[in-house]
Amino acid sequence: MPSKQKFDWKALEESAVEHVVSAVRRIRQNHPDETVYGAMFHEFYGDGSVLYWPMLTVGTEQVLARMAADYGDDGEDLRWSGPDLSQHAEDHGFEPGEAQDQWATQCAEFAQATAEGSFSAWEAVYERFLHCFPRAAKRARAQLLKEGLVDKHFIAVATDEAGDLVPLSLTRAQLLRHFPMYDEAERERARLAALPLAEQVAELVPQAVRAAPPGPLLGEYDALVRNLGEAAVPALLDVITGRSSGEVWQACMLLAEVNHSSAEVIGALETVMGNTAANESERAWAASALARLDRMELIAAHLDELPLEVAARGLSAPYRSFRDRGKHRPLDYRPLETVLAQHPDIEPAVAEALAPGCGFCTLDADEVAAAQEGLNSKWAFIREHARDVLEEFEQQ
Repeated sequence: MPSKQKFDWKALEESAVEHVVSAVRRIRQNHPDETVYGAMFHEFYGDGSVLYWPMLTVGTEQVLARMAADYGDDGEDLRWSGPDLSQHAEDHGFEPGEAQDQWATQCAEFAQATAEGSFSAWEAVYERFLHCFPRAAKRARAQLLKEGLVDKHFIAVATDEAGDLVPLSLTRAQLLRHFPMYDEAERERARLAALPLAEQVAELVPQAVRAAPPGPLLGEYDALVRNLGEAAVPALLDVITGRSSGEVWQACMLLAEVNHSSAEVIGALETVMGNTAANESERAWAASALARLDRMELIAAHLDELPLEVAARGLSAPYRSFRDRGKHRPLDYRPLETVLAQHPDIEPAVAEALAPGCGFCTLDADEVAAAQEGLNSKWAFIREHARDVLEEFEQQ
Protein backbone atom coordinates (compact mmCIF):
# COMPACT_ATOMS: atom_id res chain seq x y z
CA MET A 1 0.00 0.00 0.00
CA PRO A 2 1.28 3.51 -0.71
CA SER A 3 2.98 5.38 2.10
CA LYS A 4 0.84 7.73 4.15
CA GLN A 5 3.42 10.43 3.59
CA LYS A 6 4.17 9.99 -0.10
CA PHE A 7 2.30 9.32 -3.30
CA ASP A 8 3.64 9.55 -6.85
CA TRP A 9 1.26 12.16 -8.24
CA LYS A 10 3.56 12.87 -11.17
CA ALA A 11 3.40 9.25 -12.33
CA LEU A 12 -0.38 9.23 -11.99
CA GLU A 13 -0.54 12.34 -14.16
CA GLU A 14 1.75 10.69 -16.71
CA SER A 15 -0.71 7.80 -16.90
CA ALA A 16 -3.52 10.27 -17.58
CA VAL A 17 -1.49 11.87 -20.38
CA GLU A 18 -0.88 8.45 -21.92
CA HIS A 19 -4.60 7.65 -21.68
CA VAL A 20 -5.40 10.65 -23.90
CA VAL A 21 -2.51 10.25 -26.34
CA SER A 22 -3.05 6.54 -26.93
CA ALA A 23 -6.81 7.05 -27.41
CA VAL A 24 -6.31 9.75 -30.05
CA ARG A 25 -3.66 7.67 -31.80
CA ARG A 26 -6.11 4.78 -32.01
CA ILE A 27 -8.88 6.94 -33.45
CA ARG A 28 -6.51 8.41 -36.03
CA GLN A 29 -5.44 4.87 -36.98
CA ASN A 30 -8.92 3.30 -37.05
CA HIS A 31 -10.84 6.31 -38.42
CA PRO A 32 -8.34 8.25 -40.55
CA ASP A 33 -11.10 10.11 -42.42
CA GLU A 34 -12.69 11.54 -39.29
CA THR A 35 -11.86 15.01 -37.96
CA VAL A 36 -10.81 14.85 -34.33
CA TYR A 37 -11.76 18.01 -32.47
CA GLY A 38 -11.31 17.09 -28.82
CA ALA A 39 -10.85 14.56 -26.04
CA MET A 40 -12.62 14.63 -22.72
CA PHE A 41 -12.21 12.90 -19.37
CA HIS A 42 -15.61 12.29 -17.78
CA GLU A 43 -17.46 10.09 -15.25
CA PHE A 44 -15.31 11.02 -12.25
CA TYR A 45 -16.36 9.26 -9.03
CA GLY A 46 -15.25 9.30 -5.42
CA ASP A 47 -17.46 8.57 -2.40
CA GLY A 48 -15.22 8.67 0.64
CA SER A 49 -14.00 5.11 0.34
CA VAL A 50 -13.39 4.37 -3.34
CA LEU A 51 -12.51 6.43 -6.38
CA TYR A 52 -12.48 5.46 -10.01
CA TRP A 53 -10.40 6.53 -12.96
CA PRO A 54 -12.61 8.47 -15.38
CA MET A 55 -13.75 7.46 -18.83
CA LEU A 56 -12.16 9.14 -21.84
CA THR A 57 -13.98 9.94 -25.07
CA VAL A 58 -12.50 11.26 -28.29
CA GLY A 59 -14.84 13.58 -30.16
CA THR A 60 -14.96 13.76 -33.95
CA GLU A 61 -17.07 15.95 -36.18
CA GLN A 62 -18.50 12.89 -37.90
CA VAL A 63 -19.78 11.29 -34.70
CA LEU A 64 -21.21 14.61 -33.60
CA ALA A 65 -23.04 14.94 -36.93
CA ARG A 66 -24.58 11.47 -36.53
CA MET A 67 -25.66 12.31 -33.02
CA ALA A 68 -27.17 15.62 -34.18
CA ALA A 69 -29.17 13.76 -36.85
CA ASP A 70 -30.51 11.36 -34.23
CA TYR A 71 -31.52 14.19 -31.92
CA GLY A 72 -32.88 16.38 -34.70
CA ASP A 73 -30.79 19.45 -33.83
CA ASP A 74 -27.30 20.79 -34.46
CA GLY A 75 -25.82 18.74 -31.61
CA GLU A 76 -23.62 21.59 -30.39
CA ASP A 77 -24.93 21.40 -26.84
CA LEU A 78 -23.61 17.80 -26.75
CA ARG A 79 -20.21 18.48 -28.32
CA TRP A 80 -18.50 17.98 -24.96
CA SER A 81 -20.79 15.30 -23.56
CA GLY A 82 -18.57 12.26 -23.33
CA PRO A 83 -21.35 9.80 -22.38
CA ASP A 84 -23.51 10.81 -25.36
CA LEU A 85 -20.64 10.74 -27.85
CA SER A 86 -19.40 7.32 -26.72
CA GLN A 87 -22.96 5.99 -26.87
CA HIS A 88 -23.19 6.99 -30.52
CA ALA A 89 -19.75 5.54 -31.33
CA GLU A 90 -18.64 2.95 -28.79
CA ASP A 91 -15.12 2.67 -30.17
CA HIS A 92 -14.59 6.40 -29.50
CA GLY A 93 -14.96 5.85 -25.75
CA PHE A 94 -12.00 4.51 -23.79
CA GLU A 95 -12.31 2.93 -20.37
CA PRO A 96 -9.22 3.01 -18.16
CA GLY A 97 -6.66 0.34 -18.85
CA GLU A 98 -4.94 -1.83 -16.28
CA ALA A 99 -2.35 0.83 -15.49
CA GLN A 100 -4.98 3.50 -14.90
CA ASP A 101 -7.10 1.19 -12.74
CA GLN A 102 -4.05 0.39 -10.63
CA TRP A 103 -3.34 4.09 -10.10
CA ALA A 104 -6.96 4.70 -9.06
CA THR A 105 -6.78 1.83 -6.57
CA GLN A 106 -3.48 3.02 -5.15
CA CYS A 107 -4.79 6.57 -4.84
CA ALA A 108 -7.90 5.33 -3.00
CA GLU A 109 -5.68 3.36 -0.61
CA PHE A 110 -3.49 6.41 -0.09
CA ALA A 111 -6.59 8.52 0.64
CA GLN A 112 -7.84 6.02 3.21
CA ALA A 113 -4.46 5.78 4.91
CA THR A 114 -3.99 9.54 4.96
CA ALA A 115 -7.53 10.40 6.05
CA GLU A 116 -7.75 7.85 8.88
CA GLY A 117 -11.54 8.06 8.89
CA SER A 118 -11.79 11.79 8.23
CA PHE A 119 -14.11 12.44 5.27
CA SER A 120 -12.81 15.96 4.73
CA ALA A 121 -9.21 14.68 4.67
CA TRP A 122 -10.23 11.98 2.19
CA GLU A 123 -11.90 14.63 0.04
CA ALA A 124 -8.68 16.67 0.05
CA VAL A 125 -6.83 13.73 -1.52
CA TYR A 126 -9.65 13.19 -4.00
CA GLU A 127 -9.52 16.87 -4.99
CA ARG A 128 -5.82 16.50 -5.69
CA PHE A 129 -6.61 13.42 -7.79
CA LEU A 130 -9.17 15.40 -9.80
CA HIS A 131 -6.76 18.25 -10.42
CA CYS A 132 -4.25 15.92 -12.07
CA PHE A 133 -6.54 15.60 -15.08
CA PRO A 134 -6.70 19.21 -16.31
CA ARG A 135 -2.90 19.30 -16.24
CA ALA A 136 -2.76 15.97 -18.05
CA ALA A 137 -5.21 17.28 -20.66
CA LYS A 138 -2.96 20.27 -21.41
CA ARG A 139 0.14 18.12 -21.63
CA ALA A 140 -1.54 15.54 -23.84
CA ARG A 141 -2.67 18.27 -26.25
CA ALA A 142 0.88 19.57 -26.50
CA GLN A 143 2.23 16.09 -27.21
CA LEU A 144 -0.45 15.34 -29.83
CA LEU A 145 0.28 18.65 -31.58
CA LYS A 146 3.98 17.82 -31.60
CA GLU A 147 3.25 14.42 -33.17
CA GLY A 148 1.03 16.05 -35.81
CA LEU A 149 -1.99 13.95 -34.86
CA VAL A 150 -4.25 16.97 -34.25
CA ASP A 151 -4.43 20.57 -35.39
CA LYS A 152 -4.24 23.72 -33.29
CA HIS A 153 -8.02 23.80 -32.76
CA PHE A 154 -7.98 20.50 -30.87
CA ILE A 155 -8.45 20.69 -27.11
CA ALA A 156 -8.52 18.14 -24.30
CA VAL A 157 -10.57 18.77 -21.16
CA ALA A 158 -11.56 17.24 -17.85
CA THR A 159 -15.35 17.56 -17.55
CA ASP A 160 -16.55 16.98 -14.00
CA GLU A 161 -20.21 17.38 -13.04
CA ALA A 162 -19.76 20.81 -11.43
CA GLY A 163 -17.61 22.08 -14.31
CA ASP A 164 -14.80 23.13 -11.99
CA LEU A 165 -12.13 21.27 -13.96
CA VAL A 166 -13.01 22.63 -17.40
CA PRO A 167 -11.47 26.11 -16.90
CA LEU A 168 -8.33 24.50 -15.48
CA SER A 169 -7.89 22.50 -18.67
CA LEU A 170 -7.78 25.48 -21.04
CA THR A 171 -6.40 28.92 -21.72
CA ARG A 172 -8.79 31.83 -21.29
CA ALA A 173 -9.15 32.16 -25.07
CA GLN A 174 -9.88 28.45 -25.47
CA LEU A 175 -12.40 28.55 -22.64
CA LEU A 176 -14.42 31.38 -24.14
CA ARG A 177 -14.25 29.90 -27.61
CA HIS A 178 -15.38 26.39 -26.70
CA PHE A 179 -17.28 27.00 -23.45
CA PRO A 180 -18.82 30.48 -23.79
CA MET A 181 -21.27 29.62 -21.01
CA TYR A 182 -18.54 30.37 -18.49
CA ASP A 183 -18.55 34.01 -19.52
CA GLU A 184 -22.33 33.82 -19.65
CA ALA A 185 -22.31 32.51 -16.08
CA GLU A 186 -20.58 35.64 -14.79
CA ARG A 187 -23.18 37.83 -16.47
CA GLU A 188 -25.97 35.66 -15.06
CA ARG A 189 -24.69 35.97 -11.49
CA ALA A 190 -24.64 39.74 -11.77
CA ARG A 191 -28.11 39.81 -13.33
CA LEU A 192 -29.63 37.67 -10.60
CA ALA A 193 -27.98 39.65 -7.81
CA ALA A 194 -29.61 42.83 -9.14
CA LEU A 195 -33.14 41.38 -9.09
CA PRO A 196 -35.63 42.02 -6.26
CA LEU A 197 -35.79 39.13 -3.79
CA ALA A 198 -39.15 37.83 -5.02
CA GLU A 199 -37.88 37.65 -8.58
CA GLN A 200 -34.72 35.83 -7.46
CA VAL A 201 -36.92 33.23 -5.77
CA ALA A 202 -39.08 32.88 -8.89
CA GLU A 203 -36.03 32.21 -11.06
CA LEU A 204 -33.77 30.21 -8.74
CA VAL A 205 -36.13 27.72 -7.11
CA PRO A 206 -37.35 26.17 -10.42
CA GLN A 207 -33.71 25.72 -11.41
CA ALA A 208 -32.79 24.13 -8.09
CA VAL A 209 -35.69 21.65 -8.20
CA ARG A 210 -35.13 20.77 -11.89
CA ALA A 211 -38.41 22.34 -13.02
CA ALA A 212 -36.78 24.59 -15.62
CA PRO A 213 -34.33 23.91 -18.45
CA PRO A 214 -30.76 24.03 -17.08
CA GLY A 215 -29.46 27.58 -16.86
CA PRO A 216 -25.89 28.86 -17.15
CA LEU A 217 -25.23 28.40 -13.42
CA LEU A 218 -25.73 24.63 -13.44
CA GLY A 219 -24.25 23.26 -10.23
CA GLU A 220 -24.73 26.52 -8.32
CA TYR A 221 -28.49 26.77 -7.94
CA ASP A 222 -28.73 24.78 -4.71
CA ALA A 223 -26.34 27.15 -2.95
CA LEU A 224 -28.10 30.21 -4.39
CA VAL A 225 -31.45 28.99 -3.05
CA ARG A 226 -29.91 28.25 0.34
CA ASN A 227 -28.62 31.81 0.43
CA LEU A 228 -32.15 33.11 -0.12
CA GLY A 229 -33.08 31.65 3.26
CA GLU A 230 -36.68 31.72 4.45
CA ALA A 231 -37.74 33.72 1.39
CA ALA A 232 -37.45 30.47 -0.61
CA VAL A 233 -39.61 28.39 1.75
CA PRO A 234 -43.07 29.08 0.20
CA ALA A 235 -41.82 28.15 -3.28
CA LEU A 236 -40.19 24.97 -1.97
CA LEU A 237 -43.39 24.05 -0.14
CA ASP A 238 -45.32 24.47 -3.39
CA VAL A 239 -43.10 21.80 -4.94
CA ILE A 240 -43.50 19.40 -2.03
CA THR A 241 -47.28 19.76 -1.95
CA GLY A 242 -47.64 19.48 -5.72
CA ARG A 243 -48.77 23.04 -6.33
CA SER A 244 -45.65 23.58 -8.46
CA SER A 245 -43.62 21.16 -10.55
CA GLY A 246 -40.17 20.01 -9.59
CA GLU A 247 -38.21 17.26 -7.85
CA VAL A 248 -39.81 16.69 -4.45
CA TRP A 249 -36.68 15.15 -2.94
CA GLN A 250 -34.65 18.21 -3.90
CA ALA A 251 -37.17 20.55 -2.31
CA CYS A 252 -37.10 18.47 0.89
CA MET A 253 -33.33 18.64 1.00
CA LEU A 254 -33.30 22.40 0.46
CA LEU A 255 -35.86 23.00 3.20
CA ALA A 256 -33.54 21.23 5.63
CA GLU A 257 -30.61 23.31 4.41
CA VAL A 258 -32.56 26.56 4.79
CA ASN A 259 -33.34 25.30 8.33
CA HIS A 260 -36.87 26.63 8.63
CA SER A 261 -39.33 24.53 10.65
CA SER A 262 -42.75 26.13 10.60
CA ALA A 263 -45.80 23.94 11.25
CA GLU A 264 -46.58 24.04 7.52
CA VAL A 265 -43.09 22.83 6.60
CA ILE A 266 -43.15 20.01 9.16
CA GLY A 267 -46.63 18.94 8.10
CA ALA A 268 -45.68 18.85 4.42
CA LEU A 269 -42.53 16.82 5.09
CA GLU A 270 -44.41 14.36 7.28
CA THR A 271 -46.99 13.88 4.52
CA VAL A 272 -44.30 13.11 1.92
CA MET A 273 -42.53 10.73 4.30
CA GLY A 274 -45.73 8.79 4.87
CA ASN A 275 -46.93 8.83 1.27
CA THR A 276 -46.84 5.22 0.06
CA ALA A 277 -47.40 6.44 -3.51
CA ALA A 278 -44.17 8.46 -3.42
CA ASN A 279 -40.88 6.85 -4.37
CA GLU A 280 -38.49 5.74 -1.65
CA SER A 281 -35.98 8.51 -2.39
CA GLU A 282 -38.58 11.23 -1.85
CA ARG A 283 -39.72 9.63 1.40
CA ALA A 284 -36.15 9.25 2.64
CA TRP A 285 -35.25 12.87 1.91
CA ALA A 286 -38.41 14.00 3.69
CA ALA A 287 -37.49 11.87 6.70
CA SER A 288 -33.95 13.26 6.61
CA ALA A 289 -35.28 16.81 6.55
CA LEU A 290 -37.54 16.11 9.54
CA ALA A 291 -34.62 14.72 11.52
CA ARG A 292 -32.40 17.66 10.61
CA LEU A 293 -35.17 20.02 11.73
CA ASP A 294 -35.24 18.35 15.19
CA ARG A 295 -38.41 16.36 14.57
CA MET A 296 -36.98 12.85 14.78
CA GLU A 297 -39.91 11.78 16.94
CA LEU A 298 -42.14 11.99 13.88
CA ILE A 299 -40.04 9.32 12.20
CA ALA A 300 -40.37 7.17 15.31
CA ALA A 301 -44.14 7.65 15.28
CA HIS A 302 -44.33 6.16 11.78
CA LEU A 303 -41.69 3.42 12.03
CA ASP A 304 -44.19 0.61 11.56
CA GLU A 305 -45.29 2.14 8.24
CA LEU A 306 -41.92 3.16 6.80
CA PRO A 307 -39.54 1.11 4.66
CA LEU A 308 -36.45 0.30 6.70
CA GLU A 309 -34.18 2.24 4.33
CA VAL A 310 -36.34 5.37 4.65
CA ALA A 311 -36.28 5.23 8.44
CA ALA A 312 -32.55 4.55 8.64
CA ARG A 313 -31.62 7.33 6.24
CA GLY A 314 -33.83 9.75 8.12
CA LEU A 315 -32.54 8.88 11.59
CA SER A 316 -28.90 9.04 10.46
CA ALA A 317 -29.23 12.33 8.54
CA PRO A 318 -28.22 14.79 11.32
CA TYR A 319 -24.90 12.98 11.72
CA ARG A 320 -23.79 12.60 8.10
CA SER A 321 -21.81 14.98 5.91
CA PHE A 322 -24.88 16.26 4.08
CA ARG A 323 -25.99 18.02 7.25
CA ASP A 324 -23.02 20.41 6.84
CA ARG A 325 -24.63 21.95 3.76
CA GLY A 326 -26.48 25.15 4.54
CA LYS A 327 -27.62 25.92 8.09
CA HIS A 328 -27.79 23.07 10.55
CA ARG A 329 -28.89 22.41 14.11
CA PRO A 330 -26.24 21.64 16.75
CA LEU A 331 -25.04 18.06 17.08
CA ASP A 332 -27.22 16.13 19.52
CA TYR A 333 -27.29 12.35 19.89
CA ARG A 334 -30.11 12.37 22.44
CA PRO A 335 -33.05 12.37 19.98
CA LEU A 336 -31.56 9.35 18.22
CA GLU A 337 -30.87 7.59 21.51
CA THR A 338 -34.49 8.15 22.53
CA VAL A 339 -35.74 6.54 19.33
CA LEU A 340 -33.33 3.62 19.73
CA ALA A 341 -34.44 3.05 23.32
CA GLN A 342 -38.08 2.90 22.19
CA HIS A 343 -37.38 0.89 19.00
CA PRO A 344 -34.15 -1.13 19.49
CA ASP A 345 -34.89 -3.25 16.42
CA ILE A 346 -34.02 -0.28 14.18
CA GLU A 347 -30.44 -0.13 15.54
CA PRO A 348 -28.72 -2.38 12.93
CA ALA A 349 -30.14 -0.39 10.01
CA VAL A 350 -29.15 2.98 11.52
CA ALA A 351 -25.70 1.64 12.43
CA GLU A 352 -25.21 0.56 8.83
CA ALA A 353 -26.30 4.00 7.59
CA LEU A 354 -23.68 5.52 9.91
CA ALA A 355 -20.90 3.03 9.21
CA PRO A 356 -17.38 4.48 8.90
CA GLY A 357 -16.71 5.65 5.36
CA CYS A 358 -20.25 6.83 4.68
CA GLY A 359 -19.24 10.44 5.33
CA PHE A 360 -19.67 11.94 8.79
CA CYS A 361 -20.55 15.51 9.69
CA THR A 362 -17.79 17.96 10.58
CA LEU A 363 -17.93 19.43 14.08
CA ASP A 364 -18.18 23.11 14.85
CA ALA A 365 -16.34 24.26 17.97
CA ASP A 366 -19.56 24.58 19.95
CA GLU A 367 -20.47 20.95 19.20
CA VAL A 368 -17.43 19.38 20.85
CA ALA A 369 -19.17 18.94 24.21
CA ALA A 370 -22.09 17.10 22.59
CA ALA A 371 -19.68 14.81 20.75
CA GLN A 372 -17.82 14.10 24.00
CA GLU A 373 -21.12 13.09 25.58
CA GLY A 374 -21.61 10.71 22.68
CA LEU A 375 -18.48 8.83 23.77
CA ASN A 376 -20.54 7.55 26.72
CA SER A 377 -23.51 6.41 24.66
CA LYS A 378 -25.04 2.99 25.24
CA TRP A 379 -24.87 2.43 21.48
CA ALA A 380 -21.52 1.36 20.04
CA PHE A 381 -22.00 2.99 16.63
CA ILE A 382 -22.80 6.34 18.29
CA ARG A 383 -19.62 6.08 20.36
CA GLU A 384 -17.67 5.32 17.18
CA HIS A 385 -19.23 8.27 15.34
CA ALA A 386 -18.44 10.61 18.24
CA ARG A 387 -14.85 9.38 18.40
CA ASP A 388 -14.33 9.85 14.66
CA VAL A 389 -15.77 13.37 14.46
CA LEU A 390 -13.78 14.45 17.51
CA GLU A 391 -10.56 13.09 16.03
CA GLU A 392 -11.23 14.95 12.80
CA PHE A 393 -11.94 18.17 14.73
CA GLU A 394 -8.68 17.86 16.65
CA GLN A 395 -6.75 17.50 13.38
CA GLN A 396 -8.17 20.70 11.86
